[in-house]
Amino acid sequence: MRTVRETLTGGTRTSVGAADEVIQSLLNDTAGLSVIYGLFLDDDPVVAMRSSYVAMKVAEQLPESVEPFANDLMKNLQLYTQQEVRWHIPQLFLHVKLTVAQKRKAYEVFMEWSETDKSKIVGYYSLQTAADFAMTDDTLLQDFIPRLRAANMVGAKSIQNRCKKIAKQLGIVL
Repeated sequence: MRTVRETLTGGTRTSVGAADEVIQSLLNDTAGLSVIYGLFLDDDPVVAMRSSYVAMKVAEQLPESVEPFANDLMKNLQLYTQQEVRWHIPQLFLHVKLTVAQKRKAYEVFMEWSETDKSKIVGYYSLQTAADFAMTDDTLLQDFIPRLRAANMVGAKSIQNRCKKIAKQLGIVL
């Protein structure tokens, strides 16, 4: 019998491989999620990407599945440097109850990613999660609005489109 890690190996960092098989298994029994979250920092970039993808897909159907890993996600935020993992981390944070301090820390990391990461996908999801956090915290909102306007001025087309949608959510003009 193959391990979860072995199931997630092979192929390219942008392919899902046998991830759907792992997702289905975890939707039936979430006990294996600790292994999945532990693979986010795996030396094999394919395994790291697929494990974060699996966690995100499970979270879409079982949002409460992220909560037991919230502290590890917070602790490791600065360690998530692989862009394909960064695609999924902001999406996972949408399912976690955070303290004000945790939310502000995560917000800063996601804003940094949205402003500096070369990946448009990282920028897109990081900006949206930062916006969601800012909508619940006036201090963050005051910081967010000028940064949103700046992102709209210099960002790629996909980022500009996201900025427009966020501005509409916030009821502001860019």
